[in-house]
Amino acid sequence: MNKLELISNILDDFFKEDNITKLQEINENMVVDFENENKKYLSFSFDKQLPAKDFPKGLFPFFNRGEAKVTSFCDYVIFFETKRELFILLIELKKGDNNVTKQLKAGKCFAEYVISTLNRVYNLNIVPQIREISIRKRNIKPKQQQKRISYIDNFHTFSDNKFRLKKYLV
Repeated sequence: MNKLELISNILDDFFKEDNITKLQEINENMVVDFENENKKYLSFSFDKQLPAKDFPKGLFPFFNRGEAKVTSFCDYVIFFETKRELFILLIELKKGDNNVTKQLKAGKCFAEYVISTLNRVYNLNIVPQIREISIRKRNIKPKQQQKRISYIDNFHTFSDNKFRLKKYLV
């Protein structure tokens, strides 16, 4: 089994997707086209309407929901494997200049926990490349030239008109 299949085995199907076409943040009214160019990936998102029957105490029943930011989380965690290397893209969509650091750090904690669990369950030693990506509401021309992706301390601010998965695996 490849790394994506192993990750898929340990995560609940309710939160997983392997065929998204848009990155969305409903509360911010933001949508960005997502192109995977027929590459396999696994997307994980907590921004879902939770059935009360399955989640009677919410998403994180063991956390005190009255404590600010305890249940904050980034919008997407995307797992992608290329050339036997695992990449994890943490994505937060946000209008304006609000800080995205707390949501992305929460996503990083989650990603590290998933990989730690994967390594424990399957007796592996996977060390992924984790990238944090902020997508801001911007006026971007549809045909503008695509910019080269660069990371500063594994952080990048999105500035294209479409999210092309393979560009972020650098």
